[in-house]
Order: sequence, then structure tokens, then C-alpha cells
Amino acid sequence: MNNRVQKEIAKCRDDFEYFCNRYLKIVDKEGNLVLLQPNTAQQRFLYTLESNPWLYVLKARQLGLTTMIAAKLFHKCLFTPNHKVAVIAHTRDAAKTIFEIYKRYYSNLPKFLQFKTEAANVNELVFFHGGYIKVGSASSNSFRGSTYNSLHLSEFAFYDDITSAIQAVFQTATPNAEIILETTANGINDAMDIWNDQNGFGKLFISWLDGKEYSSKKKIRFSESEKTYNETYELPPEKANWFAHTLRGKCLNNVNTFNQEYPITAEVAFITSGQKFFPMTYQVATSVDKVGWMWYSEPKKFRTYLAGVDTASGSPTGDYSSVVIMDVTDRDKAKVVATFYDRVPLRDFTQQVLVGLKKFNPLVVVESNSYGQAIIENLRDDGYIHMYRRTKYDKISNRWTEHLGFATTQQSRPILLSRLHQWISKTQLDPVCVRVKTEMNTFVYNEKGRPEADKGKHDDLVIATGLALMGLDQVADYEEEVQKATRPTGIKEILDWERSTGKLYSAERGNFHDGQLDPQETSSPLNQL
Repeated sequence: MNNRVQKEIAKCRDDFEYFCNRYLKIVDKEGNLVLLQPNTAQQRFLYTLESNPWLYVLKARQLGLTTMIAAKLFHKCLFTPNHKVAVIAHTRDAAKTIFEIYKRYYSNLPKFLQFKTEAANVNELVFFHGGYIKVGSASSNSFRGSTYNSLHLSEFAFYDDITSAIQAVFQTATPNAEIILETTANGINDAMDIWNDQNGFGKLFISWLDGKEYSSKKKIRFSESEKTYNETYELPPEKANWFAHTLRGKCLNNVNTFNQEYPITAEVAFITSGQKFFPMTYQVATSVDKVGWMWYSEPKKFRTYLAGVDTASGSPTGDYSSVVIMDVTDRDKAKVVATFYDRVPLRDFTQQVLVGLKKFNPLVVVESNSYGQAIIENLRDDGYIHMYRRTKYDKISNRWTEHLGFATTQQSRPILLSRLHQWISKTQLDPVCVRVKTEMNTFVYNEKGRPEADKGKHDDLVIATGLALMGLDQVADYEEEVQKATRPTGIKEILDWERSTGKLYSAERGNFHDGQLDPQETSSPLNQL
């Protein structure tokens, strides 16, 4: 071996980028064999890996991350004696595909870099100096009994048993091992928990925006939902075009599918890749653990409010007792103004409910099942009268009777959720509260097709929001009753009433009607100014 070749080998060993750009070859999307030139996503991976050898990469599809991880590990194995690499894929077919990348790297090296191998079979590559690469599936036990200096867990969110597989593989790692977790999202599972946990892993999210090829000059007429997406993420025209084309074509106009395959944020990736009940995905940086009241708007005179109350036992490890108060003055556009969320004893919860009720004076819909009945009795004893009522036929007395509260049954629960789904899907309800949004993001269909909180999550605020909306059936009578007691007097108060409600006050009728203020309506004090 001459001196020039020795220097070239040393340069390749010491400079991965040089080695990668000059000698590693891949098959591009057109089927051509080309040199590996790191793209933006791949460069971000390489840069981040330098700061933490334990790295979790959450990504959009087809950005070349598996290819670049393989390049980095192949370089280490080729030039580092006794460096052992384990690559664990989610399926056997995926394992074969990944191993083809390693074989292609090796077979296309110049002869002076094709170091002698002692074994080269369907899933192993062993160099004469002890460098070793093994690729297998998560269902295989072939990794047991060995130790590895580098671990690559590819698409681990799709492992059948994520926790067990990871625990087993981690046992094979040397004390200073490099561990790379790399995956697209696959619903709300252990992969999401690992991403959110403070567990020593560096976190790198790579959006589809990092894909240079994800752009299109072909103009398109956007739908309203597409416009919303484009505006939310401030997409440049060519990115917006590509998004709409891909959504309609590859994803059959299903935004959940798009967000799973091509997430733009980590939160969207995890949330929408499962079977969500609500079509909307709310952008929340993280769930909020704060308990107690959260106020988003101050009460305004002449406005109309509804409240939903979902009561839990108060157990320190059970569900949460929840209150959601919303402004429904505009019947087509509701907005959450306050929420309560905590595990508290029933009597203490009653006092918290009264705090919100006395502040906003809403029509309150209390779920009457189980512990909720105690809240209803406590509110009644305290003199609060604006409560949702239902009628029920009493077979014993042979007459219809009136009961306070909303009874959630096998028949009424779908009605409640259907109304909530409709208001959310039509963007008629602004949830406002990050705690409500978080619960809505994790409200999913279970294995039996029943909508409920995902495992380990809660839906108490979701139910409370639905309960508040059920009050719409009785809000007109409540509103009339309240407004009789707070009838505006004088021109200033009438003007305040009209500005606050968006309705026209009729002095002759002593009430109001919907619609724009009519300048020809002489009863309106606007015409007196």
C-alpha cells in the first residue's frame, strides 16, 4: 500500500463528511446510483448527534434519515476495530431493506477501502478487525447474548411491544454506547411518552418542510381548510402547493393521514396519527398540569353563558372534577371563558363550582349520574336556580316529572358527543383552554369503537364541554328569564345591551330579536343620537 493511499484512508477515517461525499453511494428517487450528498434534514441529524450520542429522531417520511444514520454507523464500523453495530427494524422486510443500504455502501467503495470481511451474509457484515454490523427485526431474539457500541432502532414506534423491545435491546448496549431512536409517529403510544419524557435522550424533530423536494410550482385553488393550514404555518407558495397536492392525492384528502406521514410539528405527528374522535388538532406545546380555575375572559353584562359540570369522586388517583363555562351569546359561535380542573372532595368541588357560577351566572348543566347528584343538591341548597332540567316519565305515578341535571346514558352520551363533534368540526366552538385542547387531542376511539380518553389520559373537560353545549336546548328560556331581571334602563344601557348581544332591543315589546340593527327601527335608541 503506497503512501498516497494510506493518507487517503486516514483522511476518510478522520473526516466523515469527506468520506461520505466522496465514496458513499445511494440510489436516488430516479433509480440512479449517485454519491450521498447530505440534504438539510440529514445535516441537522449529523449536527445534533455531535452534542448527544443518545438521540431520538422524530421525522416526516422519505427525508433520508435512515440512509444517513446507516452512513454514520457504517463509517464507524469500517474504521473502528471491534466497533459493533446493531440495527433493529420494525419488520423483517424493513430489516432487509436497511441491510441493502449497508451492502451498497460497501460494494461501491474503491478497492483500497473495501477492507477484508470475515462474514457477509443476509444480515451481517463482519470486518477482519472485528468491526461488525448486524440488522434484524424487533421480533428477533438474535441480538441477545452480544454487546454493541452503536444501536439504531428504526421506526420503533411501530414495534409490536415498544417498551419490552427497547428494554431488551438496551441490555446489549456497552456503557458508552451510542443509541439512535428514529421513527415516524404511530399514534399515542409509548413512543410519544418517550419523546415527552426527560430521559437523557436528545430530541430532534424533522418536519416535512426540511425536504427540499417537498415543493411544487403547480398552482392550485385552496379549500378553506387548506388555507387555514397554509396560514397557520405561514407556508411559502411552493410549499403550500405541494401540501395541497399531496393531501388530495397521496392522502385522499385526509389531513390525519397527511399529518402522520408528513408532520409539521411533533405534537401534530403524535396526535393525529391515531384514531382521533375530533377532526381538529390543537397546537399545544405540552399538556398543562395546573389545577384549579383558569380564567380567559371577564364576565360581561348582558352576555349569555352556559356551564358544564362533570363530577368525580375526589379520589387523589381518580378522575378530575371539571367545569367548563362558555359564552353563547352568539348562537353560532361559542367561546370558552373559564375552566376548573382538579381532584377535590365533593363539598369542596361544590364551592369551586359556585365560584364560577356566581361570577358568570350561567345556565349550568350538571351531569346527574353518581356523584353529580350531590353537586345538584348542594347547588340547590345554596339557592342557585339556573340549572338544566329534563323531563322523565314516572311509571309509578303515571305522569311526567322534572329532574335537575343531565343524565348520561348509553342513549344520551352519543347525542352529547355528536353535538360537541359538530361544533368542533364546524369551528363554531373555540375551546381556548389549553387543558381542554389537550384532552380533545387525546380523545380517541377505543378498540370497540367507543370514543373515550386514550389510555393514561383524561376526558373530564371534554365531557364538561359537551354538557355545557347540551344547555343550548334550554338557553332561550334561561336567557329570557335572566334578561327580565336585568332589563336595560335608559339609552346608555340599551346601547350597551345591543353592543354586547349584537341584537336589537325593542322598547315596545320590552324584549329583543335577532338580526342586524335596523336604522329604520324607531324603537332603537341609535336613531335618537
